[in-house]
Amino acid sequence: MSDSRYGLGIDTGGTYTDAVIFDFQTESVVASAKSVTVKEDLTVGISGAIAGLPAGPLGEVKLVSLSTALATNACVEGKGSRAVLVMIGCDEEIAARYGREYGLPAAKDIIFLGGGHGQQGEVKGEPDWDCLRGRIEERRRETDAFAVVELWGIRNPEYEKKAKDLIAEWTGLQVVCGHELTGEVNSLKRAASALLNAQLIPIIADFLNAVKLSLAKARIEAPLVIVRGDGSLMSESFARGKPVETLLCGPAASVAGGLHLTGERNCVIIDMGGTTSDIAIVRDGLPRLASEGANIGKWRTGIQSILIDTVGLGGDSIIRHSAGNGLAIGPVRAAPLSWTASRWPGVLERIRDLHRSRRRDEISLCEFLYLVRGIEGDPFYGEEERAIARALRDGPLSVTELADATDTSIVEIRTRRLEQHGVIMRCALTPTDIMHLDGNVSLWNKDAAFLGASIMAHQIGATLDELVELVGEGVKEKLYFSIVKMLMEDEDESLLKGGISRQLEALLGKSFARRRAAARGETDGRGFLDCGFSTSATLVGIGAPIHLYLPDVAKALGAAYVVPRNAGVANAVGAITGNVIAEETVIVRPRYSVAGITGYISFSSAENRSFSEYDEALEWARRTARELAQSSAAARGAREIEISVSVDDSAVQLPGAYAEGLPAETEAADEVADGNDDESEGESLAKPDSGPRLGAAAAAPERPSTAARPPAPGSRLLLETLVTARAAGKITWA
Repeated sequence: MSDSRYGLGIDTGGTYTDAVIFDFQTESVVASAKSVTVKEDLTVGISGAIAGLPAGPLGEVKLVSLSTALATNACVEGKGSRAVLVMIGCDEEIAARYGREYGLPAAKDIIFLGGGHGQQGEVKGEPDWDCLRGRIEERRRETDAFAVVELWGIRNPEYEKKAKDLIAEWTGLQVVCGHELTGEVNSLKRAASALLNAQLIPIIADFLNAVKLSLAKARIEAPLVIVRGDGSLMSESFARGKPVETLLCGPAASVAGGLHLTGERNCVIIDMGGTTSDIAIVRDGLPRLASEGANIGKWRTGIQSILIDTVGLGGDSIIRHSAGNGLAIGPVRAAPLSWTASRWPGVLERIRDLHRSRRRDEISLCEFLYLVRGIEGDPFYGEEERAIARALRDGPLSVTELADATDTSIVEIRTRRLEQHGVIMRCALTPTDIMHLDGNVSLWNKDAAFLGASIMAHQIGATLDELVELVGEGVKEKLYFSIVKMLMEDEDESLLKGGISRQLEALLGKSFARRRAAARGETDGRGFLDCGFSTSATLVGIGAPIHLYLPDVAKALGAAYVVPRNAGVANAVGAITGNVIAEETVIVRPRYSVAGITGYISFSSAENRSFSEYDEALEWARRTARELAQSSAAARGAREIEISVSVDDSAVQLPGAYAEGLPAETEAADEVADGNDDESEGESLAKPDSGPRLGAAAAAPERPSTAARPPAPGSRLLLETLVTARAAGKITWA
């Protein structure tokens, strides 16, 4: 039996599925392969990529690690399954006013329930469970999963857990609770995390099922893990229950892969895929983490992740004409016309007909739609939507043909929800089609790409060569814009607070245009002000098409760039080179009255406890944080787990006229915070790093009134103590 240590990394993107065999002994890529991702049957792409690898090392694989852009792309494109949010003890007016800022639906689509717990975890009122059952029954037929969030569920998850058990019993559907995902204090951000998690459950389940079928077909038996959004790993079972943790796992894997392949330590990593381009900043070999949680598309979540700027720009971004005969590229993905005609040869002749008609319209006519899955018998969809699905059962139809088949018009036909829910897919002109014209890509039907591009050129009054140039420059400008924007935010977050202004957006566009004109020797010498942006960071290009655009973008930024060998499969490399990391934070807070501290309460993600003495509360917090971190790391699939525990307090310096009378507990807390606590069970009591901590309080805690008792000068008042346990371990091998 061979003692080799081969791992198989698989990355399923919106366009391609990549696979690599990685040798852990030599720390090198043994072989790689790519295959087209077919969304309606993910096994096609996964099996195709595996089949392209050599059988010898493939038979000795002892670990399979996955990354995927499916969850991220679903957020960017506004897609996902049907999920319903239940909010307990939350203010309906606040949810209605601010919920959309976090990605939540309208208040009328949320189930609100009274009762719940207070900020200290005390019971304020038992929810009306009969009322909940009635509301659940009303929504059951049009729902795939449920999410439950209580206002102070992070202080006492009792009612979240009970609601979860009841809803699962009543419906048989999967239910996720906010406290299971994040310790974020902001209840709306917790609600966004939970609702998004519920929407992603079937998407990630389908992906994992497809991987397992493909592995069985290839006779590969090995543990299966998947990358989290922070670049660490988790087990298959963990990912099925918490698919929201796969958010940005594709970009996280690309960052890990880019660092492994280049050795760069100060860089901007740009990963261009089929649907999105993901940008990350790395300093001293460490990627920046998102301090406020993963934000993608409309969603603002509390999920820990690498700081990624995800732009709806990729090889399969839809190209449409805009006002003034301009072009709009993205953010929505479409299947390339060249691929469409390759899969359904009859489409080519219909594209020819459109080309011969020389017709111009406000809507791009050379677009087709095809059926991904049927919806007959599903009451969620209306008759018009079911008619659209029936019309597409025999293959793709152009937008005009579909309008005729459903007795409507190209302006009035309603396909938006069907596209969002992945029922149908749009096919249109994309940068991938343009790549077929200039010889950079030769994957599918070049004639379809040529005809589709010619139709678009005629629509905007340009030659074909001019169209190709416009698309290339449009993609480069968007990359330049996104890189500069992220570097500005990295330099000073306040620079773009509240969003980017139209003036700055225009300035960025003008700076790129002038740099590109200068590169072509087209400067006219009339401008006295030369505005530009530059960076000393190396631009690292990842993804199959990036080499076509990055050199000119780097030149416009005055930056060095590198596109490493195996750049096209860097995500798969990053997937197989990660470790398991889990963090848990327990909060200890004093209870204050006019008499001073009357006791302490400790909050964990599982429960809370009250104590009379600070030392008892702190010891319970340390033990609980360790146990939860250990359990979480093990659930993610780790072994040989090492745990470090840090203790950090939050206190305020109080002025006052009297020195005596402060509770002794306050001084004891200061000693712990200053690092004077003894080490226990090999724990490290070093201060936590500057990265985000799951469960750390994001809002200022309540401050006790001191009006009745003037504090002593120079004294410190303890607000809370954070006990954070960090568990790290290697993944379990076969």
